[in-house]
Amino acid sequence: MKNSISKNTKQNIIFGYLSQIGILILSLVGRRIFLRYLSIEYLGINGLYSNILSVLSLAELGLDTALVYSLYKPVSENNVPLINSLLSYFKKIYTFLALGVFTLGLALIPFLGLIVKSNLNSTDLIIYYLLFLLNSVLSYFVAHKTALFSACQEQRIQKLIFLLTNLILQILHIAVLIIWQNYRIYIITTVLVTVINNLILSSVCNRLHPYLKTKTEKIPFETSSIKSKIQSTFIYKIGTVTITNTDNILISLLIGTAAVGIYSNYIAIISAVQGFISIISTALISGVGNLGASRDKSRQYEVFNVALLFYHFVSALGLAGFSLLFNDVITVWLGVEYLLDLNTVFIIAFNFYITNAVSPVWMYREANGLFEKVKYLMLIRSAINLVLSIILGYLLGLSGILLATAISLLLTGFWYEPSILFKKVFETGIWQYWKKQIKYFVLTATAFIINAFIFFALPAGTLFLIIKCVILILITSLIFGIASFKSIEAKNLFSFLKSKK
Repeated sequence: MKNSISKNTKQNIIFGYLSQIGILILSLVGRRIFLRYLSIEYLGINGLYSNILSVLSLAELGLDTALVYSLYKPVSENNVPLINSLLSYFKKIYTFLALGVFTLGLALIPFLGLIVKSNLNSTDLIIYYLLFLLNSVLSYFVAHKTALFSACQEQRIQKLIFLLTNLILQILHIAVLIIWQNYRIYIITTVLVTVINNLILSSVCNRLHPYLKTKTEKIPFETSSIKSKIQSTFIYKIGTVTITNTDNILISLLIGTAAVGIYSNYIAIISAVQGFISIISTALISGVGNLGASRDKSRQYEVFNVALLFYHFVSALGLAGFSLLFNDVITVWLGVEYLLDLNTVFIIAFNFYITNAVSPVWMYREANGLFEKVKYLMLIRSAINLVLSIILGYLLGLSGILLATAISLLLTGFWYEPSILFKKVFETGIWQYWKKQIKYFVLTATAFIINAFIFFALPAGTLFLIIKCVILILITSLIFGIASFKSIEAKNLFSFLKSKK
């Protein structure tokens, strides 16, 4: 608890990256073996059921953020009785929600036939769904301890545990596919490893924080503010889940479950890259949360501008890389039969770009608990997204469904959330923010055009794919570096990287 924010942040990022690299390698190998022994429809079921259960878990939304936010102050003050009281309070809520989600999940079974368009046996589809449901519910029983890791900036511990159990899972998955080629056993191993992960995580958390096992006097705390935070977060995140987890459902309904499988290959790579980015985001949110508790607005604003530069640079790499190299990667990894058209690929890349370009805004909103100010925004966006997805899905197919996601963001949170953040947290004008974003957009467009011009002159193949990746990183880094190396943000970033505390 006494470690500095800078030190904890860097440790969380380093350990997170090591674990994410291991997970990425294993998942890429595992997916290729999956498609070798099972059909693309099973992969579609994988993505579809995961999305359905994410939508079912709406009741949990807001709890994790509210709990972590509530723990920031008692953790920084080492107030053990209050920490234990908060964790006990939220543990009861999570247990209740686990039972509720499981019951709601069972009630959905009669309607699966309307959502899943597949030639697989209907009885098997129900069994697969029940296993997915059980695996989803199990995560609730350690959610309060996961929140404690975040509040204490110990995400690296959680990541290491996840790496260990994911390593076991991938090995078991590969063995099941090679020996039995059985999807049911494949999911059962997932459930078993989730149980193992929960047991290890709980045990390690108790060892690192022995006060969790000691009886302390219950400290009364104000629940009305927590309930208000949960309500605001829930309203906001219900829209988020509707946007991020209905695409596969709509793709299955309008196009077919097999299309979900093909699209999921692209999303697997996006998710892997996003996993690296989220490691930094999660580490920074905890640090910013502590800065928010100290009321140091000037320091928060400095870190925000550094994050803005970094995230837009990453977004630029993603836009050019995914747009220009995605199909090359899929061809080398899985084969040409799993490719999407270039228009759809560009929309996938553009969604990645605009989402990450504004990531610092939602990070600060979450760390400062501003959900009350924007709680209805995501509901409006989700409504726009749903209507546009259906209309554009019928007109354009898969690309239309994905395009609706970008349009809904540009019409709502892209411009509204920054204004709230600058007014309520930084208490300053927003023009400097848009000035920086416009500058970074011009740099991104420049990098994209130059990379595209070079890549179109190079042939395909594994060797040239590696060469293109190197060129992409060098050109994009050079463009952003030349334009920003004298800026305060760049100096603060280098200062952070050099610091040992």
